[in-house]
Amino acid sequence: MVYESMKKSLEPLKIYRSDARLIDIELRVYAAEIERLYSALDSMFTERFISTAQGDGLTVYEEMFGPDRTGEDIIRRREMLNLRMNLGEGDFTPNGIKKALDSLGLTYVISEFPEIDKLNITAVTEDYSVAEQAFIEREIAKIIPAHLDYQITFNTLTWGQIDAMDRNFAAVDAEDLTWKQIDTRTE
Repeated sequence: MVYESMKKSLEPLKIYRSDARLIDIELRVYAAEIERLYSALDSMFTERFISTAQGDGLTVYEEMFGPDRTGEDIIRRREMLNLRMNLGEGDFTPNGIKKALDSLGLTYVISEFPEIDKLNITAVTEDYSVAEQAFIEREIAKIIPAHLDYQITFNTLTWGQIDAMDRNFAAVDAEDLTWKQIDTRTE
């Protein structure tokens, strides 16, 4: 298409004759490169917007906030990015915090204790790697209002499950665990 357009546009100049083989080759090379540039531009415009991005564009947006989510479905990646990109100053409310947690792809339960300004976030149903946990903890620290004390736990035993282990104080004390280690226990 580009070749035909170039040939037609240059015809009035009469410098590109139809019987000039080398000149025809030159035009075809120019046309091929221009078509390659058009293709790259089309891809660039597609990848520029979250709603149309398929690969590199999503990755670049994700890396603005942390690691890319190439293991996730494209539609899910777009949903999480749109949630994240639309967080605003007024989103430090319970609903805003939920929106921010959703943008991380986190499955969670929030327990609120407003009388003591405390919030517990329990990540449920998924196993997160140590790196993913660190990323989630770092991002949550950015979104929780400063006046709230909060705690996040990942697939840990509840105190009820720990009590159900039916172990006496001496056995628990012999493990020499800190409260944080007990809170993050998974076995």
